[in-house]
Amino acid sequence: MIRYPLELTRFVDEQGNPKAVERSYVRDAFGEALAELGAQTDFVVLGADLDKSTKTLKFRDRFGIFGQDPWGWKGRWISCGVSEAFMCAAAGGLAARGVKPVITTFARFLERGYEPLIQSVAIPGFDCFVLGSHGGIATGQDGSSAQAIEDLALFRALPHATVICPADARETRQAVFRAFEQKGIVYMRLSRNRLPHLFEEGYDFRLGEAVELLPGERITLVGTGETTYHALIAAAKLRREGLSPRLIHLPTLKPLNPSSLKEAAQDTELFVTVEDHGPRGGLGDAVLEALSEAGTPRRVLKIGVEVYAESGTPAELYRKYGLDADGIARRVLDR
Repeated sequence: MIRYPLELTRFVDEQGNPKAVERSYVRDAFGEALAELGAQTDFVVLGADLDKSTKTLKFRDRFGIFGQDPWGWKGRWISCGVSEAFMCAAAGGLAARGVKPVITTFARFLERGYEPLIQSVAIPGFDCFVLGSHGGIATGQDGSSAQAIEDLALFRALPHATVICPADARETRQAVFRAFEQKGIVYMRLSRNRLPHLFEEGYDFRLGEAVELLPGERITLVGTGETTYHALIAAAKLRREGLSPRLIHLPTLKPLNPSSLKEAAQDTELFVTVEDHGPRGGLGDAVLEALSEAGTPRRVLKIGVEVYAESGTPAELYRKYGLDADGIARRVLDR
């Protein structure tokens, strides 16, 4: 397990209320890293009319649009229109010709291409990077039709797949570069929103490793992606109630090194996982599996989204469905 202790006073005041902290879009970090990596590695990016939202514009502008030159063969950004199934099938064709594809769209719309992805990429064993942006109910006002709460489970179910869910811009950038070193399908889920900067200079993302952000005992909170920050604020609230929860961030849901959680399990009675996703097949089950495999089974309380949500601001939806700091703290105290 990696230890990267955070100073709570950076994030909360003496009363435990959240402070204003610097934030940025993880999607921007993804787009910038992709453009930089494109100068070092030969790959193509496929989009489904969402290049503004997925922030692949920088790659498109730098390396050109396929089919726009007189011969139609130059350009490394390929528009697939609003056809995610075609995009995923085309990725398999490109991979079969030795060209690494990067699929980019919203996490929800990837589900349209899940079966072609299995047939064209997963079964043949090709390499493919898949970006699922706007994951979870934090997508907000777009409503349930755009809020993916099954995507982590779907991609964790694929044999030999890698599933990454970074918590801030710095981690996102590092994770993009690490992802291109992996074989098989790599799925990265990103939030729509501007997320607080958790990590500073010196942080080193390591695939498959848990990151301890706060030491503690008896109770261990585990977050991934956007929920890690909310779990951090919840930990501060619980400390004011006399508890001393540990906080762990899991940027990698698959593969997950079982020994990453084994040490924490030694003095933990209850693990509490918090995910902007259904409580089955995602973070909670990844933790359960890792603890079991490490030979340290513990009670796990899984906090997730049990129903399809509605349109609302991310803050309103997190509050209603218990993913905000108050909701997390309340579930722990009521356990």
